[in-house]
Amino acid sequence: MEVTYHGLSCVRLRGRDATVLIDPPQTSLPGLARNAPDIVVRTEGPTDPERLRAREGHAQEVSGPGEFEVRGVGVFGVPAGDTTVMRVEIDDVRLVAAGRLRRQLTEDEIDALGHVDVLVVPVGGGDALSATEASKLVSAVEPSIVVPARFRSTGGAVEYEPVDKFAKEMGLAEGTWQMVPKLNLSGPSAEDSDTRVVILEPRT
Repeated sequence: MEVTYHGLSCVRLRGRDATVLIDPPQTSLPGLARNAPDIVVRTEGPTDPERLRAREGHAQEVSGPGEFEVRGVGVFGVPAGDTTVMRVEIDDVRLVAAGRLRRQLTEDEIDALGHVDVLVVPVGGGDALSATEASKLVSAVEPSIVVPARFRSTGGAVEYEPVDKFAKEMGLAEGTWQMVPKLNLSGPSAEDSDTRVVILEPRT
């Protein structure tokens, strides 16, 4: 399974049998339009039954709390204030997208998510978690991999902090890390492994 980052909270997951797009912007980006997804997952707003229904030539769309299975992909939404934290299970990998999360998750919310292979978390402050708040969330969730999102240079009207602040909060010394174009995963991660930080280069 391949993960790429497209700015703000938007990530694309390419599995063996399906492609999932999480939190795409309302205005399409050139890099997204080339390959239409099978499933769109949103961390804000309720699920629209009409958009969830399979229609030829259209992606099925899931948002809001609840448990869904769409084209072999499991989607589970946990309400967290104004945001629904979405767990997407594809090719045996569990990825959790926190969207524009503004607060820490409770123990019950973390328990509901279960083991997390990849956590996509906002880190730039402004309308979501700051670098310090994001690192605290990572410590609580204990994912195998964390992917920062919503940092400076990702577009939008809100001024975000640079991703360097989050890297420092996670113990990465300056000059010891670099952005990578994509993350490839062949299966679930070991539950007792230390969290690895993967900073993806925003694609536009």
